[in-house]
Amino acid sequence: MNKNQFRYETPLFITAIVLAVIVRFLNLGRAPLSDAEAAWAMQALEIAKPHGLGSQIVIGPQPAYVFLTALMFNIFGATNFMARFWPALAGSALALLPVLTRHRIGRLAAVIAAFGLALDPGLVAVARHAGSPMMALGLGLTALALWADRRPIQAGILGGVALLSGPGLFAGLVGLSLGALIARVALTRGKPLFPRPETIPPDEPGRSPWLKSLAAGALTVLILGTFFLRLPQGLAAWVDSLAVYLSGWVNPSGASWSSTLSALLVYQPIALLFACLGVIRWALRKFKPEATEPHFGLALCWFLASLILTLVYPSRQVADLVWPLVPLWMMAAWELCHYLPERLPRQLEDLPAWLHAGLILILAGLFYYTLVSTSGIQSSGVISPEMTRLVLLLGIFSLGALTSVLVALGWSPDASRLGAAWGILAAGAMYLTSALWSAAMLRPNDPVELWGALPGTGQVDLMTDTLDTLSNWHTGLGGHLDIASLVDAPSLRWALRDYPEARFVTTLMPSEQPSTIITTIDQDNPDWSAAYRGQDFVWWSWPGWGGALPDDFVDWIAFHEAPLQSGKIILWARSDLFPGGVLTVDQNDANLH
Repeated sequence: MNKNQFRYETPLFITAIVLAVIVRFLNLGRAPLSDAEAAWAMQALEIAKPHGLGSQIVIGPQPAYVFLTALMFNIFGATNFMARFWPALAGSALALLPVLTRHRIGRLAAVIAAFGLALDPGLVAVARHAGSPMMALGLGLTALALWADRRPIQAGILGGVALLSGPGLFAGLVGLSLGALIARVALTRGKPLFPRPETIPPDEPGRSPWLKSLAAGALTVLILGTFFLRLPQGLAAWVDSLAVYLSGWVNPSGASWSSTLSALLVYQPIALLFACLGVIRWALRKFKPEATEPHFGLALCWFLASLILTLVYPSRQVADLVWPLVPLWMMAAWELCHYLPERLPRQLEDLPAWLHAGLILILAGLFYYTLVSTSGIQSSGVISPEMTRLVLLLGIFSLGALTSVLVALGWSPDASRLGAAWGILAAGAMYLTSALWSAAMLRPNDPVELWGALPGTGQVDLMTDTLDTLSNWHTGLGGHLDIASLVDAPSLRWALRDYPEARFVTTLMPSEQPSTIITTIDQDNPDWSAAYRGQDFVWWSWPGWGGALPDDFVDWIAFHEAPLQSGKIILWARSDLFPGGVLTVDQNDANLH
């Protein structure tokens, strides 16, 4: 297929962008905020409502997120959805990158890359987390694409917002710059990496796009970085973001490089497979006059530099993988251009490839069913369940390889190659959709999915519903309880944001008897607990395995089931809050927990 003449690109681009928006905004506010997310959301809430919980305004090294989210809180209210709005919007902008660069990378490759960036499980999961590096990634790369498309003012504005998006931008720029430097020195031998396409006109004489872009970026940093000239300390937070990134080189986060690499291998197998095939094709042809793709070498250097920097960065998080994922999908898109059909199977010579693709898809389904159904096989003493599963899976794989050989011998090598590629692509797309739905919709913020910042959140909604019920019983209105919390966590502060009488303390006097008290499950019950009834709630969750992946990998990959460790809190409610209840100091009343 001619990559420069693709008649259906406009509706397909629109479809990819719409899908990107849907999967990032659908049920965006359903999952409660984790501690990492709530810490950022509370900074925005303190600016939007300075007389709420706490009085000190603290601005972290992501002033763009904090100020823009505060603006949304002022307009629409402080909700989980609004706390995650801007990362989700920036993540949706990734589907626009191929649209803006289609003249350089090829139209068909741009369409494929748009769908890959729109539906990648990792990119979607990270975009649905407040305070994630997605704003730096989405806005920063979009600014570069706008600059390449000769739109300096728009590029300057988005570039200014990206600069205010925290340390994640520096991590991405280092990888991109290092990859471009290696590509320029080793591959193009000093020639420009981005020659001007004929479709893009030259700059107008007498006008410097650099000055326009710098002016727009500086004005954006000044206005947004000071929250419309109201909070100049936002600029100090922006300057501090570089120090935060540099300090990450000496302050380990505790996340292992193996778990980070495992997330890449498990959630992006289809992109990795075709990118590796593209590397082989590029390596075999790069010394010939007809180079496979002019920018493939740059994408490869960018991917390797970003991946290595992510793995060696001591303060790494799995979410930092979003930077290598962009060039990975670009390489996969270039390779997929060699396999996609030019037309529907209307002629006889098309049928063997399509039939072979259908058989490969059926075998892929059988492979998955065998993987799942054999996970519960009991040992017979002769052969272990693992060996039984391995034999069956190797048999299915061998059957697929044998089928491809027979199609190549009986019909043509092209039919075998294309059929196998189409079948693998269809099976990979189904796996990608399943992983996307699991990470973004079914188990958001769950440590089982690897992408969220630890710890994950637990029964937050259940506890807030309990508080609302108690408040309605006692006052007839929700949010009107005096709460004394001996637990101070960002997620708990965010959960109690609608309770103006909530306070966070370290100790309580024995004579104090607030309506509700919150403690951890391992705290000793003081004397006042005799007048209260308690209920525990799972508030935090951590992975319950020691390695990169759960020990029972089959159950995890098939059902996303894995052991978890939990941390609990106890909500103590005074006895007279309940219908018919009276204030008592009987110790038995406290043993309902």
